[in-house]
Amino acid sequence: MHFPYAFRLAVSYAVEDVHLDVVFELTNTGEEILPASLGGHPAFNWPLLPGLPKEAYGISFSHEEAAPIRRLKDGLLRAKPEATPIKGKFLALSEQLFADDAVILDRPVSHSIRYGADRGPAISVSWQIWSKPQGTSLLCIEPWYGFASPSDFDGDFFDKRGIMKLAPAKTQILKYRIGVG
Repeated sequence: MHFPYAFRLAVSYAVEDVHLDVVFELTNTGEEILPASLGGHPAFNWPLLPGLPKEAYGISFSHEEAAPIRRLKDGLLRAKPEATPIKGKFLALSEQLFADDAVILDRPVSHSIRYGADRGPAISVSWQIWSKPQGTSLLCIEPWYGFASPSDFDGDFFDKRGIMKLAPAKTQILKYRIGVG
């Protein structure tokens, strides 16, 4: 199978002090509108500090996140949103939180988060949160433009909610930063 749209994707990485900057540069090299969804999948040790239980960790958002979250079933968005487990600006982490797969914020207010415990190292990033349930030692915090298809979606890819639509000869630059401290 061949993707039917012409495009150029350049990904660059730069390290500055305790930060890793990741830049996606997507250019529509074709003659028609380019529908796209693009993002990252960085994963971090969970727990960051050996000896601390996973439940000692949480994610602090830069703004209150009161909107409902989305969940997946068989790789597709469930039809109905769920009440957010985020209390104000804080999401307590536990294995149980990910028993139903990803916690997806499809309308985040925040532009940054901090992942850590009351003591020890912390990591700052931007966007969507995912972790494999039960027994994994990784927490993924995924910055994305777009998300999985809803389970009841049977339309054209162009009409899918959250899709970027890039005009011919236009470039979209997407960035995220990971900081360690």
